[in-house]
Amino acid sequence: MRKLIFFDINGTIIKRDSRTDMPYEKAIDIFLNTENGMAGVNNSARSDKDVFMEVLEKYNQEFSEDKWNSFLKIYEEQLKKFKTTDVWRENVDAVSFIEKLSKTNHKIALITGELSIGAQYKLQKLGVWKYFKTGGFGEDGLRRFDIASTALKKAKELFGSDYDEIIVIGDTILDIKTARHIGAKIISITTGSNTREELETENPNHIIDTFKEIEEYFLT
Repeated sequence: MRKLIFFDINGTIIKRDSRTDMPYEKAIDIFLNTENGMAGVNNSARSDKDVFMEVLEKYNQEFSEDKWNSFLKIYEEQLKKFKTTDVWRENVDAVSFIEKLSKTNHKIALITGELSIGAQYKLQKLGVWKYFKTGGFGEDGLRRFDIASTALKKAKELFGSDYDEIIVIGDTILDIKTARHIGAKIISITTGSNTREELETENPNHIIDTFKEIEEYFLT
C-alpha cells in the first residue's frame, strides 16, 4: 500500500527544547535591537511570518514586507552561524525511520511553519533534507491550514495522486487538526508541545513515543 506521509519538523524530526529556535530568536533580537524579544510569544506549530508579525505588534510596530525582508537576511545569517552547533538534534529515532522510508515506495514530504531555508538548514544538519523533495513551508501561507493545502497540492503535482492513504505525523493538537483539514490520518508523537493526555483529547489515529512503534505499519 502506497502512502503519502507528511512530517512536521520541530518536536517531530527535530528535538524541541530551549535551543531549537535560537537562530530565529537571535535574529529577532538583532532586528529589534533588544534582548529576549520572543518572550511571551508562542511559536509552536505557527508560521515564521505569523510569529514575526506578533512580535512586531508586541513592540507596537506595523508589519511591512520591507521589514520582513530585512529580518530574513538577518535570519539567514544566524542560520549559517548556528549550523555547526548542536541546536538542532534528532528527535528520538526520527532519522533512521526517515532513512528506512526513503527505501520504500512511500513518498514523504513536509508540512511546517518553518521557512524553507530554515527547514533546509535544520534537516541538512541531520542528513535527511535530501529525502524531502517537496512540502509546505512558512512562505506558502500565514496559517497552518493554508500551508497544508499547498503542501498537498505540491505533493500531488510531483508524485501523482495514486495513494492508499495520506498521513500526517506531528507533535501538536494543531497537527491533528491540520491532518483532518486535508483528509489525512494523523499519527501524533508525544515528544513536542502537547502531552499525551492533551493529544488524546483529539483522538488521533495513533499516538507514539518513538517511530519504531510504527515501523511495521510502513515497512512491511
